[in-house]
Amino acid sequence: MKRRILLGTANQAKINRFRAYLATLPIEILSLGDLGIARDVEENGKTPQENAEIKARAYLAESSIPTLAVDAGLTIERFPNEKQPGVFVRRIRGTGEAVSDEEILGYYARELDRVGGQTVGKWEVGIALVTLGGKTFSHTFGLQARFTATRSIALKAGEPLSSLMTDPTTGKYYSEMADEERPDARWIREFVSEHVEES
Repeated sequence: MKRRILLGTANQAKINRFRAYLATLPIEILSLGDLGIARDVEENGKTPQENAEIKARAYLAESSIPTLAVDAGLTIERFPNEKQPGVFVRRIRGTGEAVSDEEILGYYARELDRVGGQTVGKWEVGIALVTLGGKTFSHTFGLQARFTATRSIALKAGEPLSSLMTDPTTGKYYSEMADEERPDARWIREFVSEHVEES
């Protein structure tokens, strides 16, 4: 019998990706939409791991289902300190207001042009799983990519920066990679596999 786990995000691209990553495990990934949850959790942690834990606890309280959540921060090597995205990758105007994928692509492409068109960036990805008993498992891992102002022709809704990122090993744009090719697939699957039995 499959264990049900809620993925604490409304981002359909992320939901699809996690379902693909975890397809070989005996779990069923539910989305907020599946459960009719519309709550937007305030992410006020100082690190991606803290934000992942905040979201996982909040959505567990809403659902009474073991909850998995992720959050990410980004450092781009050639960007000046005042332009570093950190945990505010999608908040390009310095506010919490939503912006479109196209606005995000345009903003980062322009900023990359200003620093020579390409540079290395590093994602800090926090992941958390909170069990029905309230136990929290969390971890942070790093993911390095090369950012370029030249967009891929492949665009992924909900993951605009994947069209500006290439994998240092294969040279492929992230938006053109199969889910299994992405380096984070293995890390996420290993994390969930290790802790799912305790959920």
